[in-house]
Amino acid sequence: MPKAEQKNTPLDPDGNNKPIKIDIHIHPIFDESLPEENNFLFRLANRLHIDTHAKVVARDLLVENGDYLDHALLAESERILRTRHYFNSASVTAAEERDGTVDVDVREVWTLLPSVSYSHSGGKTSSGFGLRDSNFLGYGKTVSIVHNSSAERSGDSFDYLDPNTGWHQTTLGLSYDNNSDGQRRKLEFIRPYFSLSTVNAGGLTYEQFDREDSVYDAGEIMYAYGHSGEKREFFYGAKLPFSDKHNIHRWNIGYTEEEDLFYGLADASQQSLPNDRDFNTVWLEYTYIQDGYVEANNVRQINRIEDINLGFQSRARFGRADSSYPEYDGSYQFTQDLSQGFLLSPASLLLTSIHIDGRYNQGSVYNGLIEGKMAYHWQNFSAGQFYVLLEGARGLRLFGDKELSLGGDTGLRGYPAFYQAGDKRYLLTLEQRFYGEKEWFSLFHMGYAVFYDQGRAWGYSLIPQNQTGQLRDVGVGLRISGTRTGSRDDSGHNVLHIDLATPLDGGEDASQLQWLVKVKSSF
Repeated sequence: MPKAEQKNTPLDPDGNNKPIKIDIHIHPIFDESLPEENNFLFRLANRLHIDTHAKVVARDLLVENGDYLDHALLAESERILRTRHYFNSASVTAAEERDGTVDVDVREVWTLLPSVSYSHSGGKTSSGFGLRDSNFLGYGKTVSIVHNSSAERSGDSFDYLDPNTGWHQTTLGLSYDNNSDGQRRKLEFIRPYFSLSTVNAGGLTYEQFDREDSVYDAGEIMYAYGHSGEKREFFYGAKLPFSDKHNIHRWNIGYTEEEDLFYGLADASQQSLPNDRDFNTVWLEYTYIQDGYVEANNVRQINRIEDINLGFQSRARFGRADSSYPEYDGSYQFTQDLSQGFLLSPASLLLTSIHIDGRYNQGSVYNGLIEGKMAYHWQNFSAGQFYVLLEGARGLRLFGDKELSLGGDTGLRGYPAFYQAGDKRYLLTLEQRFYGEKEWFSLFHMGYAVFYDQGRAWGYSLIPQNQTGQLRDVGVGLRISGTRTGSRDDSGHNVLHIDLATPLDGGEDASQLQWLVKVKSSF
């Protein structure tokens, strides 16, 4: 569970900070000094693997040789390195001798892998195969070529991501999908708020797609329709001058063009379709971040250091949009995000968030949404956690393709995917988690869970729903977290979920045993 620690900055005898010298240590995948990790296969993996280049590690550090020692910057540099999916672990520490040396230690993982994926969730199966390297030639870039197949579409995809190009800490992302129901292209070039101390940010995003979206009732596809979309966004922002090290204020200004067109398919009968729409929005945004980061263990990962910000965070956006559709022209956009964590005791943690979004025009709110989430983590014994999740959402005149769904893919694990839909939804999950301490075969950690889910989605939807009542399920699950292979993204290390659940409600269309296999970024 979380542990807060405040370190003092070492000073020389005259009371001044020491200029630092950075030593970067890149450790192999397996530690051959340990008998259990010193065998032919592990030694071969160490020899074949291309280690991350030291300059790639240095790009993510917020300090340079000759800077004065600042423990806050060292801690944040360590947090940034821990987000990189090509490291198993990372630490940035000042030498105890106070000689100004800063040691940066990272441990490698194997990143060049056949991309074989399989997911069975809520009665729907998806799979994929291809090749993926999340640390291409040791430069920290992700290159992926994969063939995917799901209930809705199949196709080939190419993805490229450079999380830090080395030029002003910019991020470059490219994606191209060629699917059975259309194509998708995406480009992102952004200078993000790389750290709490970043002075300014900016960037652009472009995305275009053609695809088929499905309308569901009780987990079954009723019909599909065509959906073409295009989005362009530009923004610039800066940190406000009254910010300090623990309270960060930022403003952003941006312009977003987005268009969504919907059409019936040649082989489909006349059915209800979402309304076409477009918006050209100029917006202004204010963000506040309170630095309340703590290090935690066995909260959302298995036996890994996790960085959780317990501080208050707020993001508010207000904009005005022009549109070619009279009902949307001159509308106002509003968005509000709030979150905060609470360390209730040394063994219990509460994480909360609220999201509000919508548009206002001609005296009405449309595509309005308010949703909240509370996650309670209680370490009720040394290797266990009692977990409670409560989330709810309420829509107001939602766009037809934005309805709220609930099923096996969205937390109600005993039911088919998209089992219910509407403009209101709630979900309650009770879960007793068990965290294994052993690293199996020096390759992965394991965990277990016993769970109860309860939820409901109801209200307006594109078509009437047969299932609108409260639903419950119970089940058990196995969790496997690899320790020597890279993850798919920077949101967290991969955790394989294998769940068996049985529904306690619903109709005959819900099988008495649902099994789910899915890779997620948390327990």
